[in-house]
Amino acid sequence: MKGSAVFVLLAALVSLPAVAQHGPGRPTPPQQASQRDMKQQQRDANREGRMTPEQRRQLRRDVTDHGRDIYGGRPPPPPNQR
Repeated sequence: MKGSAVFVLLAALVSLPAVAQHGPGRPTPPQQASQRDMKQQQRDANREGRMTPEQRRQLRRDVTDHGRDIYGGRPPPPPNQR
């Protein structure tokens, strides 16, 4: 659910250069439809609001794994020292 929000944000950022190339004026009809779809997806993502416990656990695992990739292979702290 947060992943879909990130996807919507990335899609919006990627589409900015295409809109800028057309200059001022109205976008072509397919772009209007995709913008409506993106706005709907963003509203849906905001409506969901919270992550499930499993999604939070997966996010923690992902952050820990990527942190090890960036900062080195430090051992994880013992479970009682969180």
